Amino acid sequence: MTNPASRTIPERFAPRAAGLPVVLALVAGVVAGAAAAPDAARGQEDEQGTGTVVGLVFDSTQSAPLASARVAVMGASAMTETDGEGQFRLDDVPAGEHIVSFFHPRLGTLGVNGTPQRVVVTDRSVSEVYLAVPSRTTILAAWCSGQSGTGNTSVGGVVTDALTGVPLPSAVVAVLGEETGILRRRPVVVESRTESSGEYRLCNLEASDGVTLLATFGRNQALPVEISQRGTQMLDISIPISEPVTITGTVRDWVTSSPIQGAQVALMGSPFTALTDSAGDFGFTGVPPGRQVVRTDFIGYAPRTDSLTVFSNEALGLEIVLSTEAIVLEPLVVTGRRNDLVVMTTPGTRFSGLTEAQVDSIAPRVTDFAALARAAWVPGLTVTETFLPDVFGSPRMGVCIEMTRSRSAGGANTCNMVDVRINDTPVPESSFFLYEINPQDIKRIQFITPIEAGLLYGDRGANGVLLVYTR
Repeated sequence: MTNPASRTIPERFAPRAAGLPVVLALVAGVVAGAAAAPDAARGQEDEQGTGTVVGLVFDSTQSAPLASARVAVMGASAMTETDGEGQFRLDDVPAGEHIVSFFHPRLGTLGVNGTPQRVVVTDRSVSEVYLAVPSRTTILAAWCSGQSGTGNTSVGGVVTDALTGVPLPSAVVAVLGEETGILRRRPVVVESRTESSGEYRLCNLEASDGVTLLATFGRNQALPVEISQRGTQMLDISIPISEPVTITGTVRDWVTSSPIQGAQVALMGSPFTALTDSAGDFGFTGVPPGRQVVRTDFIGYAPRTDSLTVFSNEALGLEIVLSTEAIVLEPLVVTGRRNDLVVMTTPGTRFSGLTEAQVDSIAPRVTDFAALARAAWVPGLTVTETFLPDVFGSPRMGVCIEMTRSRSAGGANTCNMVDVRINDTPVPESSFFLYEINPQDIKRIQFITPIEAGLLYGDRGANGVLLVYTR
């Protein structure tokens, strides 16, 4: 096989830069120590010809093709990007054996390199090559190889809310030991906290009799998981945090206010869809909390799309009006029903907090969430870092955020902690969660006063509500 360093540019490129192939051939010959003359090297290249390389780049961590990946043939002037299906095509690749590699920002996020592949190209042929981001198991094995420990079992994965699938940062994943004592309790051998992405890693565990994992997020726990298989493996864990939501409503004509039968109402991006009955009513049960986009269509009427936020364990009622032409309509009317079915109208809330742009300008200058919250300058807001009792009664450093202040009978200050929701999901043990969260992971925050929060969230909003949205 011809040394790639001694090759010259084929004659088909000569019209693009007259004389350039000869100069480059001489330089390449000097670097490679080639004794052959440039003309002889050019003749040999012409005999070899060129071919085409096609292939696919696949992201094994997400089980999906990888679009917009840069693919290159090393040592040759052949480079392209994958399409939306992860496919690529490289023409005019010099015949011979080559190394094909790729790059994508996804690799930098995972902290790995793409695995290059060898491909043999012959004249006027089409060669196939498949490239892939290493699997999650491979990445975990590589990461754990640099960690301490002599065990033969490593486990990693993502901890999420069982209903919404939202990753849970700062969740605790513990390895339990054998039952001991009269109460037959299982001590914690080692534990790890999830990152902002919800990921956890437990490396090089001693697992002669298997491993038992227990994931905890505040007061909520997943069922213990027994792992009997040794080696490196991925285990995603779901913890039931959120409660499902019920959404009902009525579709009416904008002019006559009469109900519309047969209108299609759908929650975009979900399997929830329904047709209104003779009274114009529809309903969905078991809806995950969070941001929902409602699309309403009916023949003869202009379709409309509305966005709303539904909260855990709530029931919402909607009134949707349609017009026969595309005009500006009144905003979606939302009524919320608490668990005791008392109907109330959802009021508008003014924005008090930090927008994404404001967070971007402040976050580089702060090291904790408390400082970020103080920067919001919300009237009546108090943010302190202090020792607070955890679920077991033990004092731990946490963040106390109050919008109402009171004193106990003994005169000691109490923390009337606001109700904290991350990405619209309630957060147990929120004081300790906010103490540990990285402010760089925050996208925006919003405070809702106790009066407005009481109407929106019932008793849970009695002390006010803090909405935290992550990147």
